[in-house]
Amino acid sequence: MVRVNAEQEARLQARADERGITVARLLVESALAGGADAAAAKAATMADLFMVVRLLGQVGNNVNQLARVANVSGALPPEAPAALASLTRATDRLTVFMAEVDAR
Repeated sequence: MVRVNAEQEARLQARADERGITVARLLVESALAGGADAAAAKAATMADLFMVVRLLGQVGNNVNQLARVANVSGALPPEAPAALASLTRATDRLTVFMAEVDAR
């Protein structure tokens, strides 16, 4: 239970509304992240990283489509294995980085 005056409550609610979370979630994240601004920065970083991972997933789907075509035609471009390996390494590195950011 946290007691605040009307002005503080309004400010907390405004910050929570900006992030689309409850005041309780805002307080928990702020306390664990080192402040409201740090929590907001962390949330923005995580959202950006999730977007990058989704984009890499889409690229991976494209690589899978190329593999299907290669299975049908019998011809795989010589750079396809290296492209897939690069995609996998990048995704793995981003996943590790996201875990590190989330642990901060």
